[in-house]
Amino acid sequence: MLKNLLTRFRNSGQMNRGDHLLLRWAGLSLSVLVLTVLLTALGVMEHLELEQIRFLGGSPFYIGAEEAQISLLGPAGTFALCMAVTFYLALVLLRERRFTGRLQVAILATTALALPGILCVLWGGVLNMNAPVICSMACWFGAEILHLFRRRS
Repeated sequence: MLKNLLTRFRNSGQMNRGDHLLLRWAGLSLSVLVLTVLLTALGVMEHLELEQIRFLGGSPFYIGAEEAQISLLGPAGTFALCMAVTFYLALVLLRERRFTGRLQVAILATTALALPGILCVLWGGVLNMNAPVICSMACWFGAEILHLFRRRS
């Protein structure tokens, strides 16, 4: 039903370039956030957090056992950060026309999101940044797929 409605709008000429961008942005953002919720429900994020704690407990970080039990950002804060990252990156990546530009934005965003997960040793707790990093990578991958389909049609 939704596909028929979108096809009808597309063929009737009522949708302009901005409407197509808004539709692609909403679809990409929704799919990335659903993926994040699904991975969280399946326990993948918890496994990644345990691996992060194991990494921070070893050389050269040596985070203490008490500090490893302190979570600096709760689930609601993590999801709010994922929403902000997803909404912004999806729009930026969809508006960028060149592959190299999209790749640069994705690498810088992923690095900027991953860095606090390592620097949290200095703050006396663990900052689980796995979900925002996965959102960043999923936004880039989804934007590449949408750009590929857009070029072919």
